[in-house]
Amino acid sequence: MCFSSEASLGVAAGLLPAGAYCIDAAWRKDRNYLPLAIVPIVFGLQQLCEGLVWVGINQKHPEMIRMAALAYLGIALALWPVWIPVALGALDSRKEYRLGLTILAGIGVLFGLVFYLPLATASGRGINPTVIGHSIRYDLSAVPAFNSLWWWLGMAVYLIAVSAPMFISRNLQLRPLGAGVILAALISYLLFEYAFSSVWCFFAAILSLYLVRVFYYLPARESETHESHLHPMPSNQ
Repeated sequence: MCFSSEASLGVAAGLLPAGAYCIDAAWRKDRNYLPLAIVPIVFGLQQLCEGLVWVGINQKHPEMIRMAALAYLGIALALWPVWIPVALGALDSRKEYRLGLTILAGIGVLFGLVFYLPLATASGRGINPTVIGHSIRYDLSAVPAFNSLWWWLGMAVYLIAVSAPMFISRNLQLRPLGAGVILAALISYLLFEYAFSSVWCFFAAILSLYLVRVFYYLPARESETHESHLHPMPSNQ
C-alpha cells in the first residue's frame, strides 16, 4: 500500500462531490442530518491539507508544510471528537441520548485543548512531518499529553467519541460505519503505528463515502410524505 500527494488529493476530489450529494439529500429529506452531511466535505478538506503537506515535502517548502500540517491536525485532533457527537445528537429527540452525546462532545473539547492547543499555540512549529514507509509521520512529542503514561486513555476517549454515537443512533445504517472506524483504527495502529494519525484519517476519509448510501436510503421528511397524501397527483382521466 502506498500513500502520496496523488492519493490524498484524489480522495479529496472524490469526497467533495459525495459531500455535496449528502448535503442536498439532507436538505430535501431531513435537515437534522445536515451536520452529518458535511462530514465527507470536511474529510475532503482534511485530505487536501495532507496533500499540501506532501507537496510541501516534495518541494521543500517548510511554510506550506507547517500551515497544512497544523490545519490537518486541527481537524483530526480538535474537530472530529466534537463534531461527530454533535452531528449524531442532532438526529434523535431522546433526552438521555442527546445529553450523553453533549457530554461526549464536551469531553471532545477537552481532548482538543489538551492534545491540539499546544500545537496551535506554537503555530505548528515542531510537528516536522516526515515521510516514513510511504506515509507521513507527524512529530507530536511537543504535546505533554502524548508523553504521559496515560496517553492511551486519551486515545481511547477519542475513539469512543468518534465511533460510539453511531452504534447508539436510531439510524441502524450508521452502525457499519462505526464498526469500520474502529477496525480502521486497529489496522492503522498495528500496521502503521509510526504514522497512525495520517493512515487512520486516510482510511476514515474513504469510509465516509459510505454516507452516500445512508443519505440515498434516508426516508423523506414526514411533512413531505403527509403533503403528498393531501395533494395527490391529478388523474389523466
